[in-house]
Amino acid sequence: MKKLITFVMPMKLIAGGVLFGLIGFYMVVGILYARLTGAEFEYSIPFAFIWQGATLAIAIAILWEVFFGETIIKKWRFFKRILLFNISLIFLIAICFLTSFALPTDWAYLWLIGVGIISLGIAAMSGLNELYYKKTGERYVEILNAYKKSLLQ
Repeated sequence: MKKLITFVMPMKLIAGGVLFGLIGFYMVVGILYARLTGAEFEYSIPFAFIWQGATLAIAIAILWEVFFGETIIKKWRFFKRILLFNISLIFLIAICFLTSFALPTDWAYLWLIGVGIISLGIAAMSGLNELYYKKTGERYVEILNAYKKSLLQ
């Protein structure tokens, strides 16, 4: 039971944060989209968005726990994890977007714009993170090699 709780609790927190972020991001993107295009923006959130957002939040939390938790994948590099997470996330979001066409929604474009911005942001941050850690690792290797040389002399 303790293992189940330690596995489920982080996923619950991540899912709640993702859902809150999706709703907030939807509102911000909706206001910007309305101002840029001149369209009217309803400040109410459709029930289909809440349902799909909650499902997506749970799925993202599961993906996060699979790729970044220490219980399933233990020894992968961060870049490999973030790359596979992004590919899985794009596939998941494409499924959600395609299923939203079956529902009568006016906010499908906002969904696509918002998810696109988030995906590009994650890809950019992970690329910068990988470059930073590569440079930091190179500096530590240089320092370690200098230390080894000083020990041998």
